Amino acid sequence: MTGRKISLCDKVYHFRKEKGSLFHQILAARDTVNGKFGSCGGRGACGKCRVRFLKDAPLPSFADRKFLTPQELREGYRLACTARPTMDCDVEICFIQEKKAEIVTISEAGKGTPETIEKGRGKLPQSEPRAPGHLFCSVDIGTTTVAMQLVEKETGRILYTCAFQNPQRVYGVDVLARITAAQEGKGSLLRELLLRELEKGLKELETVGRPEQVVLAGNTTMGHLLLGYPVESLGKAPFTPYHIGSSAFRLLDIPALFLPGVSAFIGADIVAGIYACGMAEREELSLFIDLGTNGEMAVGNRDGLLCTATAAGSAFEGDVSSQVIGTDMVSLVDEMLKNGIMDETGLMDEPWFTEGYGTKGIRIRQQDIRSLQMAKAAVCAGAGILLERMGAWNKIDRVYLAGGFGYYLDVDKAADIGLIPDVLRGRCRAMGNTSLAGARRYGMREEKEKLERIIQISQSLNLARQPEFEACYIDAMAFRRICPQ
Repeated sequence: MTGRKISLCDKVYHFRKEKGSLFHQILAARDTVNGKFGSCGGRGACGKCRVRFLKDAPLPSFADRKFLTPQELREGYRLACTARPTMDCDVEICFIQEKKAEIVTISEAGKGTPETIEKGRGKLPQSEPRAPGHLFCSVDIGTTTVAMQLVEKETGRILYTCAFQNPQRVYGVDVLARITAAQEGKGSLLRELLLRELEKGLKELETVGRPEQVVLAGNTTMGHLLLGYPVESLGKAPFTPYHIGSSAFRLLDIPALFLPGVSAFIGADIVAGIYACGMAEREELSLFIDLGTNGEMAVGNRDGLLCTATAAGSAFEGDVSSQVIGTDMVSLVDEMLKNGIMDETGLMDEPWFTEGYGTKGIRIRQQDIRSLQMAKAAVCAGAGILLERMGAWNKIDRVYLAGGFGYYLDVDKAADIGLIPDVLRGRCRAMGNTSLAGARRYGMREEKEKLERIIQISQSLNLARQPEFEACYIDAMAFRRICPQ
């Protein structure tokens, strides 16, 4: 690389031949702390760090062929994180900027506010500054987003909401990528990135009032990274957490409590969600589904809960190659299926297979269909196994759809493509951010015994060890209604 200073305003850069992935090193020196130029940690998995060689482009990598069309490859487009120039070259920067992220803080289990932010922080004050009192902060730490609320302990009234993208996204969109980054020596950096943003959020809350306590929920990996626990055992069998119980610490010298989880797969966010919905306090059987970068599910009632989780990648939160949010993708797939653009196996007909399906300024390609298809199949197989084990196919009283994806999901279209069993479509309730609602409920009531009860009656099922999972997964790949016998 030449000695000229790299500027975000520049369009074309000159590079000299170096060994390895020179471009990703350049990206790492830029404004990646805020996750603006990729979200896979340089693994060639997100397709956002696109560049165009003005001449002498290197041979395409596997990742290039996955995310770029044949025409784009001929024009010299490559992914920066996998490109390895063979000679000095001029390159045009063509990064894909992230769309606005919809961070859902509202919940059926409590009051809240949906917020839209763009590549950074968002806030919505709901009260004038007030003197310190019985206030606390509830926090949901998601793999993708973080939401914080200042709450009155006595009334549960939300005084202030702050939401932002999880800054750890620069090291990958899923928990496995974060675990890998931590194993490569970036654990302290991941922790510092998140702590810094949480502290900023607390300072914003303090413009209204200082909380006396912080209650946090999140998946097991997010909890381990925040608390500085080793994560190596979370990424390999038998997937044993370093610590799964509640953890006390301090944020800006404020007492903080990270709620307990059940296992490496079923973390505090799911326990908090079950707690917020009162699922473990009811006699009727319920199904709880939280779809994000992970798909967590639970079936049961006050007598027992059977839980599981499966990897969903970015399909439900917005596939990175098409830049379409997950709920819109479900609607588009349903539209394509009904209009004969693709068949129920997910195969697009020509000319769409080659050129993609363009609508409303976006273009859906075959790989985008496959991404949703694999995530859908994994979730359907997991839910089906839980329902079968519990003998609950015809006994489910209600289905709780948690998270932002579930909040905006068109249930009828989801049932039509087989994401939700057809028999359950009329029993679904969009619950919003149940992890945040559970942290809020605990901050108000501190019902330790109810959380402990959820842990005691919960059994975590590892789908990889279930002999029927593969057959169920293959059967669920088809885009058709699921009608169990």
